[in-house]
Amino acid sequence: MSNAVSLCKWWICLLAPLTLWAEDSSPPIKLQLVSEMSAITPGEPFTVGLLLKHAPHHHSYYKFPGIVGVPTNIAWTAPIGFVPGQIQWPTPEQVDMRGHGAYGYHEDTLLLIEVTGPSIISWGTEFVHLKCRVGYMCCSQERCTPGFEDLEMQVPLGEKAVPDKAWKERFTKARAALPKAIEGWVGKVVEAEKHFVLTLSPPAELAQGKLPKSEALYFYSWNGWTASNEAHQCEFENGAYTFTMPKHPFPEEGATRFQGVVRSESGWPGEPAENLGLWLDLECAFRQK
Repeated sequence: MSNAVSLCKWWICLLAPLTLWAEDSSPPIKLQLVSEMSAITPGEPFTVGLLLKHAPHHHSYYKFPGIVGVPTNIAWTAPIGFVPGQIQWPTPEQVDMRGHGAYGYHEDTLLLIEVTGPSIISWGTEFVHLKCRVGYMCCSQERCTPGFEDLEMQVPLGEKAVPDKAWKERFTKARAALPKAIEGWVGKVVEAEKHFVLTLSPPAELAQGKLPKSEALYFYSWNGWTASNEAHQCEFENGAYTFTMPKHPFPEEGATRFQGVVRSESGWPGEPAENLGLWLDLECAFRQK
C-alpha cells in the first residue's frame, strides 16, 4: 500500500465525524504568492514564498502531517527554463484535530521556494510569469477545509537583482527559521519492535545549564517513521537526551534513513532566536535490511 493511499485512508476515517467545509463558506486560510526580489536578473536563482494566513484556531499541515491531515502542495506552471524547487519547510509544531495529534502550523507561515532560471532570456521579455495551483487542508476542532487555489505573479527582469524592501525582513526571518544541522550535535537511532529510541548528544563544550530542557524538545518525522498521535518521551541523563517514540503505522515507502527535526521551544544555544529546529539525517540499520 502506498503512503499516499495509507494517509488518504486515515484521513477519510478520522475526518468522517467532522463538519466539512461547505461550498459557500469562506475558506479559513488565505494564500498569497510573493517574491523576495522586486527585480531579478537572468542566470541568478531567486526565492518566492507562499504565505499561509490561518484564521484563528485553524492550522495547516507539515510535509509529513502525521496520522491525519494533508500537506500543502504546489503544482507550478513556469516559462521554459525556469524551474521552481521543492518547498523549504519551516520547523513544524504540534497541532490537534479533534484529539488526533498531527504536525503543522497555527501561525501565519511563509513557505520558501527557490526558482532557478536560464542565463539567457528571450529579447523583449520584461517579466517572468509564474503560475501555480496550491492544494491545502486547513482544520480546526469543528471542521476541515480541503481546497485548491490558483495563484500567479509577475517578477520583473532587470540588469541586476533588487530585493523587495516590503518583503525583505519577512524572507530573512523565514530563512533563519528553517531547521538545520547544528555543528557538534550528534544523533543515533535504534529501532525496536514497536518504537524508535533516539539519542541526541550535545557538544561537549556546552554547559548543562545552557541546554534546552527535555520537556521543551519534540521530534517531528520527515518521512513518517514515528507516530504523531501517541505520547513521545524525552529524558536527559548521562549528558544526552533520549527520545522514545512509537512507530507510525504507515511510514513512507522506500525510506531508508531516519530523518526529521527536533524542535526546541526555547531555541538552541548559539543559534538565532528564530531557529527552533535541529535537522537530523541518520542511518537506521534495521530499515536497510
